[in-house]
Amino acid sequence: MTWFERFQPLLILLSVALGLGLSLIEGTAAIADRWILPLLAVMLYAAFLSISLRHFGSAFNDYRVTVASLAINFLWTPLLTWGLGALFFPDAPDLRVGLLMLLVTPCTDWYLVFTGIAKGNVGLATALLPLNFVLQMGLPPVYLAVFAQSLVGLNLWVLGARVVTVLSVPLALVSQVLLRLRTRTSP
Repeated sequence: MTWFERFQPLLILLSVALGLGLSLIEGTAAIADRWILPLLAVMLYAAFLSISLRHFGSAFNDYRVTVASLAINFLWTPLLTWGLGALFFPDAPDLRVGLLMLLVTPCTDWYLVFTGIAKGNVGLATALLPLNFVLQMGLPPVYLAVFAQSLVGLNLWVLGARVVTVLSVPLALVSQVLLRLRTRTSP
């Protein structure tokens, strides 16, 4: 286990505390929206660097597990979330959208921890990680269009452009790092 993996829960708690502390400073909210997108891109860049694509192909060897995982994460969960939101927050569209956004983006690395705790196939879970990660970043605009467009005013073009930006910049940087590493190790 790497240093980062060992201290990730503590780092997350410290980040939350820092965010809450900064929110108490007057004027922070006015500039916070300018920092969210670049900081999210940096976070994704770090996450992309840690994902190993070595076993990616093996995820498709057991297609039943792959299909079941994708169906549960990206079909069943959004439908269940929409139903729970309609049931518990019928008059609070903002809470329904917040619940939807929280539950339709499955955490990419924590499920590996839970798979290990359950004595599941961590290798297969790791192989599914890149596919899950890309889908969880790309599908929220689709979910918002399908489930939340009638609840709140959304500009899906702006949202889609931001998702593309947040995904493409870190992916481009990671691909450059990987290309440089490959050229250094090539004979």
